[in-house]
Amino acid sequence: MTTGRRRSDAARNDELLLDAGVDLLREKGPDRLGALELARSAELTTGAVYSRYENTEEILVGLWQHRLSGAMRSFIETSMQTLDPGPQRNEAQMVIARALTNPVGPLTPAISLMIAAPRIPELAEVVIPDVTSWLRELGVEESPASPQSDRKLLTVGFVIGCLYFAAVDLFDAANWEVMKPAAHMVLDNRDEPSWPVPDGELHHDITIDTGDTTRDALVNGAARVIARGGVERATTQRIARAAGLPTSALFSDYRTRQALFGDVAEKLLNRLYKGARGEYLAPAPTSSHPDPFIRSRQDPRASAYEQALRNQAMLANRTLLAPSGRDQRRLRLEFHLAAIHDADIRRALHLADVDANSHAAALFENAFGLDIDVVRPGVEMLRVLAQGMMLLEECTGLAHGIDTRLVFEPLFNYAVDETIRRHA
Repeated sequence: MTTGRRRSDAARNDELLLDAGVDLLREKGPDRLGALELARSAELTTGAVYSRYENTEEILVGLWQHRLSGAMRSFIETSMQTLDPGPQRNEAQMVIARALTNPVGPLTPAISLMIAAPRIPELAEVVIPDVTSWLRELGVEESPASPQSDRKLLTVGFVIGCLYFAAVDLFDAANWEVMKPAAHMVLDNRDEPSWPVPDGELHHDITIDTGDTTRDALVNGAARVIARGGVERATTQRIARAAGLPTSALFSDYRTRQALFGDVAEKLLNRLYKGARGEYLAPAPTSSHPDPFIRSRQDPRASAYEQALRNQAMLANRTLLAPSGRDQRRLRLEFHLAAIHDADIRRALHLADVDANSHAAALFENAFGLDIDVVRPGVEMLRVLAQGMMLLEECTGLAHGIDTRLVFEPLFNYAVDETIRRHA
C-alpha cells in the first residue's frame, strides 16, 4: 500500500509540475524558468522538482514531451488541409484561427521552445528530431525537393509564422483578411515557375553605423551575443567584450542593460525588417512617372518589379534560410522570442513591423506603379512566411534550397494583374 501511495503521489507531483511549468513558460519564456520558481508555482518542494528533473534544461524537455509536442504536431498536420480549396480548407482555417486566438493554449509555449531549441543541447535532442520527423511523415523531402514537397513546407512555414505573430499580439482576424487574397493565390497556384532559378549571391548587411562609435560598437556587439545565446543570456560583460570596450562604457552610454536592449531592438529590427521587405532591393526611383499606376504588362515598371521580387527570392534563400545567414536568422528569432515575454522588446517589434509594412507597400507603389491595397496582402504574407520558414530551417534544416519562386512568382502575377484590373 505504501509503495502504491508513493507512486500515486509521484504521478500527481509530475502533473502539478508540468501544469505549472507550462504556465511559467508561457509567462517568462525558456530562459527564465527555474526549479525554485517551478516548485513554488506547483506548491511543492524543490526536492520534488529535482527528484524528477536534473536541471532546468530537463524541465524544458519534459514540458515539450509531455505537454507541448502533441499540440504542435496536430497544428502542423492541420495546416496540410489548407492546401486545396473547399470545405476542408475552410474547416482547417477555423481550427487554426481558434488555436491562434487561444491565449492559454499550449502553442505559444511550444513555439518558444522551438525557437530556443537549436541553442540548448538537451532541448535540441528532442525538438529537432520531432519536428523533422513530422514534416517527413507529411511528405516534405530533402532539397532539392519536388514542387509538391516545397508547397507543403511553405504551408507549414506560413501557419507557424501566423502562430508566432499571434504570440506577440501581431495577428488577428483582420490580419488574416488582409493576407487572404495573396495567401490563397499562392496556395492555389499549380503552374510550374517560369522565372529562371535564382542565381548568384545577395546578402543584407545589418551592421549598424550611425557615426556614434561607442554606441554602434555596443549595439553590434550586443547583436552578436544575442544571436549566439539569446537576450536573457546576453550579460553586460559579454556585450562589452564583444564590443571591444570596458563594461563601464556600456553604463556611460546606457543607464541600464534593458535600455541597451531597447536601442538594439529598435535599430536592428528596423534595419532587418525594412531591408527584407523592399528597401534594400527596390530603392525609390529618382524621377516620378507621369502615370501613378501600371496599366499593362508592357509598362517597364512591371519588369522592374519582377526583378525586385527575383532579388527578394534570392535574398530569402541566400541569407534568411542559408547556412551563411545563421547569425542573422538567430538574431531575428531571438528578438522574436524575447518579444513574446518582454513588453519593451515587443513594443519595438510592433513599431518596426508596422513601419516596415507601410514603408514596403508605399515603396512598391511609388517605384513600380502598384496599387498599395494590392501590394499590402503580399507584404503582410511574406513577413509571416519568412518568420515561419526561418524557424523551420533552424529546427530541421529542410528550408534552405526551397524553391521560393513558388511564392514570389504568383505574388508578382497577383500584384500586377490586380493593379491593371483596377486601373486599366
